[in-house]
Amino acid sequence: MAKANQKLSKRFKTLFGTGDLTTNSYQAVILFYQLYFLTDVAGLRPGLAAWAIAIGRIWDAVNDPLFGLISDRIKSPLGRRRVVLLFGAVPLGLSFMLMWVVPDISEAYRAAYYALAFILFDTCYTAVHVSYNALTPVVTKDYDERSSVNGYRMIFGLGGSLGAIILATILAGRVADQQELFLWLGIGLGLLNMIPPLIVFFITKDYRSQPESSPLSPRASIGETIKNSAFQKLMGLYLFSWTTASIMAAVLIYYANYYLRKPDWANYYVLAAQGAAILFIPLVVFMAQKLDKRRAFVVNCSWWILLLLILFFVQPDQAGLVFLLAALAGLGIATVYVIPWAMIPDIIEDDELRTGRRREGTYYALVSFFQKLGTGAALWAMGQVFEASGYITPVLGQPLPAQPASAVLAIRLFMSLIPAALLVIAVFFALQYPISREKHRAMLAELELNN
Repeated sequence: MAKANQKLSKRFKTLFGTGDLTTNSYQAVILFYQLYFLTDVAGLRPGLAAWAIAIGRIWDAVNDPLFGLISDRIKSPLGRRRVVLLFGAVPLGLSFMLMWVVPDISEAYRAAYYALAFILFDTCYTAVHVSYNALTPVVTKDYDERSSVNGYRMIFGLGGSLGAIILATILAGRVADQQELFLWLGIGLGLLNMIPPLIVFFITKDYRSQPESSPLSPRASIGETIKNSAFQKLMGLYLFSWTTASIMAAVLIYYANYYLRKPDWANYYVLAAQGAAILFIPLVVFMAQKLDKRRAFVVNCSWWILLLLILFFVQPDQAGLVFLLAALAGLGIATVYVIPWAMIPDIIEDDELRTGRRREGTYYALVSFFQKLGTGAALWAMGQVFEASGYITPVLGQPLPAQPASAVLAIRLFMSLIPAALLVIAVFFALQYPISREKHRAMLAELELNN
């Protein structure tokens, strides 16, 4: 276990951060392409595609909290978090590949296949994702060092997202068939991303956290977590800000295809936003250290809101301006990636002070649940709205159809005003977040006395 003021080497933080290559590259492909893949490549109607996604997300309602409780009780000489990384890396990669196969079966059965494939993937993803995240508060307890660790993590996380989009762009230039393109993307990322969890396993051999001798019951554990006021505020700011990022990621390809009429530009908009976000991470970490985490979040999300309001008024002949807005929005994207994840370990100490127990798995499982809940709800809502707006499903090998004005308006709203409204709610929760640097230091001092 780490000490309160323990500093970590750059080498350790770099290798530890590689774990986010896996989790974030998978998330990026799902965020940017899952709905589009189901509607425009696998040939599902938007409403049916939305339900295929929703059924998989419903499994999250059981999957995430359940694994959080289990992970807090795992007993292994390898450590309760590390053992899952060792045995979960390969199944995670294989299950990801299955999501991008287009089986030659009826539309209804295809929808069922994608729901089941996502359930399998999500189960493996939750196990690895929660275990990796739960190691963060174990390796250091220092308030500012956690911002630094998460800065390293998110550089790799955004780098993983960027790498996934670059791979998709390269493949798109070489593979004309869309179904074959996504199959190769799934295979490539599935194989590559088996490696980072194993790296984290090997470098964390000195951080083998073991379960409490008398853990809370499952009901009490979840109840205590949800009742934590600081956790409620954090989940409010994270759920609405992450859902903002999820919506914009999913709708961007539709926005480029059907509003800007620049189908070949979609991946380059993503690269501009994600690349800028990586460059902004050191600034976000600096702001978190100077202003504290809460103030940095409020300032940067307010900037993002302004950019989204401007984006609503962009015209189709101003496609070049979208590159500038995407790059400037990188500051907000970097903030959503770094700040909430740097807050979670502080809340775990707050919980330990109240309950006398460390329950990293439960907290990170619920964070993962809310993260995927936001993504799932956003994709479901988009699919339903697109269906109601008269969205025309394109035919593979044929030119893109001209969408009705109602569908184009829905795409524009999901790209600008709806995300802006969600960010306003996130800022509201952030203003109420109670754990400052000074309060966290006082909590650690009290924990040291109690131990």
